[in-house]
Amino acid sequence: MRIISGIFIVACLLTASCSPGKTPLVIYELARQDYHETITATGTIQSVNNLSIKGPQDYYGLMTVDWALPEGSRVDAGDTICQLKSDDLTRMLDDQVRNLETLKADLRRLEADNALNMAVLEAQLKENQAGMAINSLDSVQMQFAPPVRKKLMELELAKARVLERKLERKFLAEKTIDETEIRQMTSRIAQVENRIKTLEESVRGLTIVAPTAGILTASQLLGRIVMITGNGVETELGGYPKPGAQIYPELPLMSLPDLSEMEIQFNVQEVDFKRIEKGQPVAIQVDAANKLQTTGTVKSKSLAPKTHYAGSVRYKYYEVVVGIDSCHTLMTPGTSARCTITINHIRDTVVAPTMAIFERDSQKIIYESVGEKFRPVPVEIGLGNSSETIITKGLTGAETIALVEPPHNFILKPKRVIHE
Repeated sequence: MRIISGIFIVACLLTASCSPGKTPLVIYELARQDYHETITATGTIQSVNNLSIKGPQDYYGLMTVDWALPEGSRVDAGDTICQLKSDDLTRMLDDQVRNLETLKADLRRLEADNALNMAVLEAQLKENQAGMAINSLDSVQMQFAPPVRKKLMELELAKARVLERKLERKFLAEKTIDETEIRQMTSRIAQVENRIKTLEESVRGLTIVAPTAGILTASQLLGRIVMITGNGVETELGGYPKPGAQIYPELPLMSLPDLSEMEIQFNVQEVDFKRIEKGQPVAIQVDAANKLQTTGTVKSKSLAPKTHYAGSVRYKYYEVVVGIDSCHTLMTPGTSARCTITINHIRDTVVAPTMAIFERDSQKIIYESVGEKFRPVPVEIGLGNSSETIITKGLTGAETIALVEPPHNFILKPKRVIHE
């Protein structure tokens, strides 16, 4: 509809300009101005650095997602973002806790039994020592006792000494054995306690917290699954975790983009790609963020083309990355942004509409208004596009020119001298 209306307006102007006795109406007053050539493209905002949040490294059977914050949630460092659960891990921890309680009870029983045995041996040793003391008191009587009685008393005293040595050795042996058993039991308890600490640390690892501030996004990972036949197929793993989903150790759960450094990625066709160079300034507008405006520069461009098919027509396009100078909290990854790339910018020059430049005898001609007539002025042109072109020689920038070629009866003789 706009094209039809434009054609109608131009046709009316041409008709009016060609009316006998009237000056063509399609004219344009030149003025020195800045030449500004741009390319506009729409791309997607993304983070330069993405922190991958992975599942626990240790494998304790099947792990599933209990709950997770919605994708796109803005979080601060230390916030809980996902809670996993593992029945196997919980069962292992409970078993170890019960095992620890049993071992501690066994240790208390062992210590009590050992204390009782040592007390009995100590009592026997004291009893034997008391008997020996009594026999020693009877040593005076041995001088006056009959030989048989004297011999019997000597044997009883020798027996008491033997029993004393036997009880002392037994006491030391029993003490060594008891201490060894207690050390072994204590060591087993320490091992189980360390095991419990490890399992408790793993349980705490099921609570995923944000290591830094950012916005939660899905994590994509290209992996390879081996089939029963032995053949491997590539598949895209990851995605955003959902309640009940199975989690694999050390594989990414989600991503946390670093919002302090952002970039915009977009695709352009080959004709525009050739005009884009690294370092060119870019004006950026994010409509989804209340038309937020900022600036950036062309960061890189891929030399490897990608192909897009629209029916039987094949299009080539190239990837361009723009670095953002100043990031805003409203600029979130995945949001689209419109980029206006400045291809050329020349200050204070003569810029004419491209449609006002005609060609005659291999010369570029612009028709300058002189009263009611128009004089063809040979010009030299510089940079230009479909809308505007720089006039390097021939005009000063203060002329009035025709936008359509005037009728023959309105054309004066051409100028012979080209203005510098």
